[in-house]
Amino acid sequence: MERDTLPPMEQDMVGTVQRSSHEDERKQLRIGDILFALRKRLILIVACTIVGLAIGIMLGLISYLRGEMSKQYLITTSIAVTSQNANGLFTSSNQSPGSTDVHLAEDMVDAVMYVIRSDRTLNAAVEKMNLIGVSVKDIYSNLKVTQYNSTQIIELNLYWRSAQEGISILDAINSVLPNILISTLKIGNVSVINEPSSKYIIGGSLNASIWVYMAVLGALLGMGVAVLDLLLHPTLLNVRDVEDQLGLELLGEIPERKSYFHKNRNLLDQSEDKEESDPIVMDNYAAVAHILQKRFRATPNACIYVTSAAQNEGKTTVLSYLAVQLSDLGMKVLMLDLDTRNPRLGGMFLKKVDYSYSLNALYRGDTDVQEAITHLTGTLDLLPTVLEGKPLPLDDALCGLIQELRSSYDIVLIDTAPVGQVAETMGLNRVVDGVLFIIRFDGADMGRVRESLYRIDKSGMRVLGCIVNGVKTLQVREQSGYYGYHNYYQKRSSPRRNRKNRKSELEQQWEEWEQEQKNLASQNKTEQEEDSGEEMDDFQGTHYSGGRTPE
Repeated sequence: MERDTLPPMEQDMVGTVQRSSHEDERKQLRIGDILFALRKRLILIVACTIVGLAIGIMLGLISYLRGEMSKQYLITTSIAVTSQNANGLFTSSNQSPGSTDVHLAEDMVDAVMYVIRSDRTLNAAVEKMNLIGVSVKDIYSNLKVTQYNSTQIIELNLYWRSAQEGISILDAINSVLPNILISTLKIGNVSVINEPSSKYIIGGSLNASIWVYMAVLGALLGMGVAVLDLLLHPTLLNVRDVEDQLGLELLGEIPERKSYFHKNRNLLDQSEDKEESDPIVMDNYAAVAHILQKRFRATPNACIYVTSAAQNEGKTTVLSYLAVQLSDLGMKVLMLDLDTRNPRLGGMFLKKVDYSYSLNALYRGDTDVQEAITHLTGTLDLLPTVLEGKPLPLDDALCGLIQELRSSYDIVLIDTAPVGQVAETMGLNRVVDGVLFIIRFDGADMGRVRESLYRIDKSGMRVLGCIVNGVKTLQVREQSGYYGYHNYYQKRSSPRRNRKNRKSELEQQWEEWEQEQKNLASQNKTEQEEDSGEEMDDFQGTHYSGGRTPE
């Protein structure tokens, strides 16, 4: 059962279910989308990495200055552990050590090292020196005691702010240690190998590892922002989502060509830009134009409006190039600018739009149809709009004027305000036959796109299809097929039967168009030359700034 035949309440329930399923689809992240988001935010990621590295270097320098630079002198000494008792005799009661005494001394090293760093030893050293401002904690934190190559030799390293004071501390430790060993271990003694000596040092080593940690943290922060932006503001990153998630028919993909879509390009004279010509762009527009021609072949005086979910989606540019292609197919086309809050259609063809030759003047009765319409070619006309403080209302008078105008043309293309921002655009539903929806690749938020399509669907208007503008990944399919567009539908596969039928229809239409182009080429050229006459010679190479065709 079709949705249009359901009761209103059930239609709302179906729409709610569809929107909920779209929300679930939106939450699914694909690896390709994540990689595209990371590439899109590459500058941000690099900037965060550099900032993280800078912070790491700063923290390293602060640590260097506050911690390591306080240790200005290194005082060293070395001692040997012996197994002598309080009387100076070894275990064999001799004054000369035997092999047993040597092994016993080596076994005592760990215990002696502990006693050296004990509070008892350090307190005794501080009391012996009678130093003011020196605490046991300061000595303990700056004293390093190590065993030399598993022998009975112990090395003492003290980092201290004063060379003389540091030497005094180690002298005091060496002096009090023998008595403390006898009183605690009941055995053992030490003999000094190297007297304490000092060496000035610049400071400790910079902690370079923190640089790496902060740089990695900065990079992860940049990546997190990119992924978070993708989650919070998802955009169209895969053209297949037009059909798979939005349920629209994909009529064409317009690649991103900044060098081609430059300002002041003359859309009517492609010969002036042979060096910058882009057959991929023009063939995609030609394919869409052919599809629309086939759709409205049985509908005389067709009228459609071109809209989008938000501004800067490229709807005006798409409409302009599409109108030129339709006129090249022999259709009589009128371009009508009804984006009254941001009229740009006239600027695509004219250097200046005068009020006398605009829809504003025609609506208020200040001019007639013949004066208001600008004849660009024999089959392409333009009715622009000028920006005013109060936009033209979409009332019965304006709709009646559109009905009157469409009777003289094969198709009327209306440039409107984005339906996602201006709800009154749908007031044109009573005078048009369908809607052409434009989505910019990685442009408008998908939530806004779905909401705009929902509005159009609730208003009862039929969406003819979608054109994706500014596609950045089309070059993947440019290697084979007819500039990627035709081959795109050949390569696609879908388990749904209706999608397969849709694909076959486009393939068939493309093949028919290729054949018809050969037959119509010479005929169209002759007709346009007869209709245009001297008009095309005067217009060629420049934008006409008047409201009528020059005489």
